[in-house]
Amino acid sequence: MSSNPIQEKTKPTVVVTRAANQGKVLIEEVTNLGFNVISRPTIEIALPDDQGASLTNAVQSLSNYEWVIITSSNGATEFLKAVNKIGTQEFPKIAVIGSSTERAFNNLGIRVSLRPKKQVAEGLLEVFPRPEGNNNVLLPIAKKSREILPRTLKERGWNVHRVDAYKTIRPEHFLPFDNNEQCADFVIFTSPSTVINFIEMYGKENVPKRIISIGPVTSEEIKKRNLTVYRESNPHDSTGIIQCLRDLLG
Repeated sequence: MSSNPIQEKTKPTVVVTRAANQGKVLIEEVTNLGFNVISRPTIEIALPDDQGASLTNAVQSLSNYEWVIITSSNGATEFLKAVNKIGTQEFPKIAVIGSSTERAFNNLGIRVSLRPKKQVAEGLLEVFPRPEGNNNVLLPIAKKSREILPRTLKERGWNVHRVDAYKTIRPEHFLPFDNNEQCADFVIFTSPSTVINFIEMYGKENVPKRIISIGPVTSEEIKKRNLTVYRESNPHDSTGIIQCLRDLLG
């Protein structure tokens, strides 16, 4: 008898909690691997409180910055929307966290100067240079993001202009989920917010036993809730999640 629990069922079920506008590709890829998928988005991506005015103003003065740091694919989307609206053609050096964020720029022919191997803020801080000359950095990030990146950069002498590029909110309307009925084998959490909101929306008792986390920051939130991370994807993006699921198929 196989010791791999996933092989005991022909089509195991995975709950995808990613925002609806981002989850389509992930759902398609997970389905193509041979899983049943239950889509239960636990976050929505919304404009920041100022409706993007701060980001638009910053993009109008891109030449004032030596670096732009983009920490997520959502941040890339909002930044590039602002650039498209303004019509800016010349960019400062761009640093990103994550291969999916880098792809958003590469797909438009925009060169990324720096992406760390460790796809977390700490990984970027390990390789980000010290300031020389123009020490201005534009940091468009999500509202309520972790403070480690702007705080550490400021400590190192960078003049960090942090702007809220977007915010994540809990969906106002959502479908029910009772895992006693659905019997899902796995759940994929792609950010701390997906974890927090899932528990608020559906209850901790409905979290499937085998939790797949996109990366260490999400894993930390899972553990804070006294839940166990079954697998952590590497790299810490959708490709890592798919690879993780593929490995489980053996």
